[in-house]
Amino acid sequence: MRVLDDSGHLRQAGRLIVCAGVSDRGRVGEARDFAYDAAHARRQALGRILRPRADAIQDNTLGQAYRATNFLGLGTLAARRWAAISSRAMPTCLDALEADDARRIVLLDQAGVFIHELRAAGFQRFAMKPLTSLGFRLALREVKAHAPAEGFDPEELEDELRVFQRAFEARIIYRT
Repeated sequence: MRVLDDSGHLRQAGRLIVCAGVSDRGRVGEARDFAYDAAHARRQALGRILRPRADAIQDNTLGQAYRATNFLGLGTLAARRWAAISSRAMPTCLDALEADDARRIVLLDQAGVFIHELRAAGFQRFAMKPLTSLGFRLALREVKAHAPAEGFDPEELEDELRVFQRAFEARIIYRT
C-alpha cells in the first residue's frame, strides 16, 4: 500500500524491506534456475554412465525374461520378443532419463508403444514389473560404481535414478 507523506511524495506504507544483494555469478541480467541446472547435470551424468552399459544391463535381465516366459507358458520365442522390443525401446528411455520433466513425459509416452507390443506378445503387467525392477537395480549398481568419476556422490545419482524409475513405472508399467 502506498501513501502520500507530508512533502507530497508517494511512499511505501509500513516498514521498508531490505534484501541483501545476491551474486549472479557474473551473469548480469541472466535469470537462472539453479535447481534445474543441478537436476540437468545429474540427468546428463546418468546418461553418460548408463548409455554405454545399457546393452549389458538388458542382457542380464534376459535370463529373468526366459524364466518369466516359461512360468507364463510363453516359451523362448516370447523371451526373444522381450529382448527385441525392449532393445527398440531403450534409446527412447535413455533420452527420457536425460530429459527435463516436460520432455520426459513426452518421451515416456512414446515408449509406451513398446509396452503395448509386449502385452500383445503375451506379457502381463505382473511379469513386466519384476523384470523392470531388476533392470533398475542393475542400473543402480552401475550408477553407484561410476558416480564419483562423474563428480557426484553415489546417493545424489541414486536419488535422481529413483525419480526417473517412479516416472517410468507410472507412465509405462501402471498406465494403460
